[in-house]
Amino acid sequence: MKKMFASLAAGAMILAGSALASAGATSWMTEGDVSIGGIQPNMSLDYVQAVYGPMQDAKTHYYKNALGYGDSVKIIPTEDGEEVKAVLVSAANGWATPAGITVGMSIDEVTKIYGDGSVNPVRHHSHHMPGYDYYTYFPAADHSVYLTFAAKDGKVAYIKVGTMER
Repeated sequence: MKKMFASLAAGAMILAGSALASAGATSWMTEGDVSIGGIQPNMSLDYVQAVYGPMQDAKTHYYKNALGYGDSVKIIPTEDGEEVKAVLVSAANGWATPAGITVGMSIDEVTKIYGDGSVNPVRHHSHHMPGYDYYTYFPAADHSVYLTFAAKDGKVAYIKVGTMER
């Protein structure tokens, strides 16, 4: 009886663990799907500038060393200044995810493609702005990179891709 109970308990823990691990994970998503405008986390800043040209200093609420293009594309470099840590796009400027999602589209289009998403409210709470709903997705094989859509009034207000490493 004890062995049967232990087996059932172990099976339940495995199922619960796999459900938590897959929350927000999209089985078809790869690391390449975590990009916007062709820019991915951990990509060389030199490559980004070779494609889009020189970056300007940019202002953000959370990062001192942000770079970007205009007011609507912000790129956060890694601490060493060599790679992309995150990209934030906040206007309908033509920058899209590989699935074709852009700022201004209906959040229903996002959930049709990606599902409902998930967010760890403890980890992301400090960066959430009131009035926005967040939909975050991770490739099934790599939870160190993410794709987040922030929605306001049913429309995508901004898109962020990044790495969970600080």
